[in-house]
Amino acid sequence: MIEHQNEWPRVSVLAPCRNEASFVQTAIQSILDNDYPADKIEVLVLDGMSTDGTREIVQQMIIQDSRIKLVDNPDKIVPTAMNIGIRAAQGEYIIRIDCHAKFFNDYIRRCIEVHRRTNADNVGGYSVTLPGANTPIARAIASVASCRFGVGNSQFRLTGPEQQVDTVPFGTYKKETLEKIGGYDERLVRNQDIELNSRIRKAGGTIIISPEIKLSYYNRATLKGLWQQSFNNGLWNPYTVWLVGGGLSLRHFIPMVFVLGIAVLLAGSVLWSAMFWLLLGYLSLYSFFAAIFAIQATHQNKVNISNVWICFWVLHIAYGVGSLWAVLTIPFKFPSRKTKQVGKALADRKK
Repeated sequence: MIEHQNEWPRVSVLAPCRNEASFVQTAIQSILDNDYPADKIEVLVLDGMSTDGTREIVQQMIIQDSRIKLVDNPDKIVPTAMNIGIRAAQGEYIIRIDCHAKFFNDYIRRCIEVHRRTNADNVGGYSVTLPGANTPIARAIASVASCRFGVGNSQFRLTGPEQQVDTVPFGTYKKETLEKIGGYDERLVRNQDIELNSRIRKAGGTIIISPEIKLSYYNRATLKGLWQQSFNNGLWNPYTVWLVGGGLSLRHFIPMVFVLGIAVLLAGSVLWSAMFWLLLGYLSLYSFFAAIFAIQATHQNKVNISNVWICFWVLHIAYGVGSLWAVLTIPFKFPSRKTKQVGKALADRKK
């Protein structure tokens, strides 16, 4: 524990964002309200040329608090934003946040305390998933994103003790660590944090998740938004493996195998009627487990069983279809693994 205010290190909070008018003020204000010494914090909002009023909201916040700076990110994607922020940061520590999140008032202090106590290269906390709106579907989506059946062994979305992990949501690093490791891979529209953490571990570094570090994340609020998010997450898994040669775990490809199984059985049923019954059994087995976990979710949260059941299907089908589409399009999108092009921003997020 650091006893005196002047012993706290200077911290640069980097907030990549693009079209986050509904959430940016809550996220940034939760950081400004932290109990960390105010004169040891700077907040760099790295904006991907937002067109929905995000920039105007941040500019109004700057008038009230000079610790905030608005920095342009012309390439519009997270890794370029982070590299711009790392170069501009004045702090000894870099804390990467997301503007779709809200942070507890001791978040910064806990990050620094855990970082120094464990001597890890990156630390983060468990994320509590909140609905993106006060609707039955939004609450169901949040339940699915907090369930092991929905997200597998994505540890930071669940709960647990302080432990060493492969990755954490967002993360707190020493600036010198990020400079030494080479910053973020600007080809990756998704998975940039996972890939960065993979390089840290390959270099002998450690990543720690701690229940002392607390944050909340607002998930998508509609089935359309869930489909888009899941499709794009799945899409960038094969792309990431192709470009960097690894960095992901088996769980990232289970939805692709699931969807591939449906496709194979469906095609086979056209040629052989018995395959239809295999397909029916395959889908029924998934449906059974989805129903079991949907029932379990209703005991933990006030959600509708059928909504949760539907959300499981949307999440896993969209994710798997995205990964399969990536496998088919890799030769056209990335004909060479040595490409140095900056990733192209995805379409604006759907709510």
